[in-house]
Formats: sequence, C-alpha cells, structure tokens
Amino acid sequence: MAKADAIIRQITDLIEARIDAWNSNMPKLQEDAYKVVLELSSELETTNGQIKPSVKNIKTIAKIKAELDKTVFNKEYQDDLDAIIEDYKTISELQRNYFTAVVGKYKVPSVLEQIQQLAQDAVINQLGQDAISANFTGPIQDILVKNVTTGGSRAEFIEQAREFMLNTDAGDGRLVRYTKQIVTDSLNQFSANYNATLTDDLGLVWYKYDGSLKDTSRPFCDALIAAKKSCMPYIHQSQLEEIVSGIICGEQVPIYDKTGLPQGMIAGTNASNFRINRGGYNCNHQLYPVSAAVVPKELRDKFKNA
Repeated sequence: MAKADAIIRQITDLIEARIDAWNSNMPKLQEDAYKVVLELSSELETTNGQIKPSVKNIKTIAKIKAELDKTVFNKEYQDDLDAIIEDYKTISELQRNYFTAVVGKYKVPSVLEQIQQLAQDAVINQLGQDAISANFTGPIQDILVKNVTTGGSRAEFIEQAREFMLNTDAGDGRLVRYTKQIVTDSLNQFSANYNATLTDDLGLVWYKYDGSLKDTSRPFCDALIAAKKSCMPYIHQSQLEEIVSGIICGEQVPIYDKTGLPQGMIAGTNASNFRINRGGYNCNHQLYPVSAAVVPKELRDKFKNA
C-alpha cells in the first residue's frame, strides 16, 4: 500500500494547494472591487446627503457594475480558473495510477472521460463571468439600486457594500465565501466521483477515510479519521449506513436537527451517496477504496456475510 498511499498524498496535496492558492487571491480581489465602489460612488448625485433617483445616477450604477465585472474577472482570475481545469486532468491521471497500485491492470471505463468533462463544464459555469455577476457584482448593483430608489445615503450604501463585499469578524466577504466552496467542492467531489465509479466497476467493498485535519474540520471527520487508529482501520461498505447516521466506534457525533445528519453533512446524504458527499460542503476528505488483500483477515471475517 506504500505506493497507493503516496498517490493519495499527491492527490490531497494537489487539491489543497489549489484551494489555498485560490483562496489567497480572493480577499485582494474583493478589496479591489470595494475600491471601485468607493471611487465611482463618489460620482453619484445627492441632495441633502440622499442619493437622487436621477438619469445620471442610473448611468453611474451601470458604470459601477461594468467596472466591477472587469475588476473581478481579470486575467489573473481567468488564469486561476484555467489552472483548476488543468487540475481535473492531473487528478484523473493520479486516480488511474492509484487504482493500478491497488488492483493491478484494469480497463478504464469510458464514462470517466464524460465525468471529467461534465465536472470541468460545471466549474466553468459556477465560476465564470455570468456566475460571478449573479453572485457578487449583481447583488452589489442591487444594493445600490435599492438605495437610489428609496432615497438612501451614499454612506449607507458604502456600509452595506462593505459588509457584503469584505471579510469581517462576522465572516468572509461574498466573493471569498462563494468561490471557496465551489473550488473546494468541485475538485473534491470530482475526485470522489471518480473513486466511486471505478470502485463499483471493480467490485471493491473496503475503504479507508483519508485526508488531513484542520482547525475547521468537523467533529464527524475528526472522529472518522481518529477511528483509523482504533476500531475502524478499514471501512466495509455495509458500515456506511451507520457511519452516515453519525455513529463511529459506538459513539454518536453531533447531529444537526434540521437534517438529522452529522453537523456539516449535505442534506439528503445517505449510504449510497456518502462516497461523493463525504463530510459535506468544503470537506477535503476522501473515501478511498482498498483491496481486500490489505485488510486483516480477522476484520474481513467479521464482514464475510455482509
């Protein structure tokens, strides 16, 4: 398993490095966008401190929106998005190498090419200019329009824009929050989907939960990673239902009342789709299939009739 484990580390490092690189660039992009708002909103006509509902102001709103789109969707942003697309190809290659290390020679299902293409198309749709307009620059425009039509002041608009756009003690700004989840989930879910497709094709039934823990890791992931050193060094597919219910090594992890699932899990997660959803949004962990040959015999015997 040494070679397979090394490949897992390569996949994990690749995904985490891409997420970190992306996330490190977004705060500055938010700040640059906010500077556009500060600069151009000074052109708004006001009366007694209130923004006038004038033709000039309507044109200024359109100008602010256009400059925001240009500022965010710049060359650096496009280059970062292109790099993510290239990562899908690298992840596919590493996944193929992983399964070769686990089972030896095998036939790669043709559907995996389609899965990769669909994943690439999806992330372009979610991070492309139209999506950024809908989720970031468009709402800023809406905030401004509301202040113009209701007679708000420029100071009120600036404060509302600041709360929406920038990282504060209350949380991340909108661009960071939105794109962070997309980048994290798109890469990890693609890797998970690749795993699940080949696992089913090869008839593998044993797994191990892998990935690094961070300060933001959820109790569920903390418990399942810790279980590798105690009661659950390997996971049999028949255990997935119990795991999704939040029972790990006989202990119940915190449950979110609205979903009835461990905190952070995506609503509707079950034993069938857990391999894709894993710990939920922004989860960096993976359920990697392993050959039964590496599982201790006494553990295999416990599940021989499962």
